[in-house]
Amino acid sequence: MEKEKNIELRSALTGLGVILLYLIASSFPYEFLGIFGINYDNLNITLKTIYLITYEISLTLIIVYIYRKDIIPNFKDFIKNNIKYFKKYIKYWFIMLILMIGSNLIVTFFTTTDIAANQESIIETLKKAPIYIFIITVFVAPILEELVFRLSFRKIFPKTDILFIFFSGLIFGGMHVIGTLEHLVDLLFIIPYSIPGFIFAYVYTKSKNICVPISLHFIHNGIMMSLQILLFLLT
Repeated sequence: MEKEKNIELRSALTGLGVILLYLIASSFPYEFLGIFGINYDNLNITLKTIYLITYEISLTLIIVYIYRKDIIPNFKDFIKNNIKYFKKYIKYWFIMLILMIGSNLIVTFFTTTDIAANQESIIETLKKAPIYIFIITVFVAPILEELVFRLSFRKIFPKTDILFIFFSGLIFGGMHVIGTLEHLVDLLFIIPYSIPGFIFAYVYTKSKNICVPISLHFIHNGIMMSLQILLFLLT
């Protein structure tokens, strides 16, 4: 019993440590270059893109290494049973999409803008650095965010599904809104942004395989970003 508690404590501390690592690293990507005497603002757009992609991928690889004992067996299982997982859980992506669209329409009725500030930021970045935003959003973010917001939070709440789903989804949504908050009422956008977090967390509790919510996250971001690029090209 004591040994089991110690294992759970170490697991929870690992999850908390990864979350803190993510928060700190995500808050100071530009300052990191200052350690080497390089001013990010002096770099051209190509070097900025290369640096930011490298930074994000490096952070992801560090977290992957920390969680390698969880990821490797999950990945092997996913490769073996990916069709079964797809058939069983793809419906939750459609449910998520409907809930997001519905909640977003309701929220925009009360706010001062038609889209969240975070979405405006993505659009602006897409115009300036399309390669960066596509690679990070479609390929890096699904892995990084699921390891942080799903696997890490699951380690903190290993036996309580409701608390895990609630905090995993709510903080996931908050992280997508608070950093670009312009008006207090825009906090309402936490609702549509939290819905994917809730759905991905729920899917993780059912599948017990972190690769399943990662794959759904890939699908969601890939489709949304492709539509965004198409809309951008047509306007």
